[in-house]
Amino acid sequence: MIGPLVIDFDGVLRVWDAAIISDAEAAHGLPAGRLRKAVFDDVARLHRAVTGEITDDEWREQIALELEASFGPGGRRAVAQWSLPAGRVDEEVLHLLRRERGRRTIALFSNATTRLDADLDRLGLSDEFDVVFNSSTLGVAKPARAAFVAVAESLDSDPAECFFVDDAEPNIRAAARIGFRTHLYVDPRHLESALTG
Repeated sequence: MIGPLVIDFDGVLRVWDAAIISDAEAAHGLPAGRLRKAVFDDVARLHRAVTGEITDDEWREQIALELEASFGPGGRRAVAQWSLPAGRVDEEVLHLLRRERGRRTIALFSNATTRLDADLDRLGLSDEFDVVFNSSTLGVAKPARAAFVAVAESLDSDPAECFFVDDAEPNIRAAARIGFRTHLYVDPRHLESALTG
């Protein structure tokens, strides 16, 4: 057996259609970019959601209340429409994970809300990992050093034994600083080369 493979979720294994937010805005009369701003630009609120200070339902309700105050019922309906999808699985990446699982521990490590388990179920991924690390359960999110330390300790592995894959450079740099071997995800072909090289 070789060391654990620790892989990010969104942007690596799970892919989101960029039109989900813009379609919800257009369908319910919101200005272009307004829902996206409410979701991502309130960094403090997003941080509370991905570190478990508030649940996924609470996070979405706060966004709905904000948009409802500005745009009426259409604001809430836009949040409801945006909330429906669970993304899609990149089957090429999943194939690589399944191939690797026979010879190493496969760990998912995601900055996610309390909805992660439900999304994994919806996508048929619940049994694809040996362990799942969710930032909202850990109480700390990437790229915090403590998040990577917690993962290595839970895996009972030296960081140097762990191979970490993520599509965000700050997370890659943070993992490398404590000794993880890393791969900045671009596409399945480059990931396969990194795993076999």
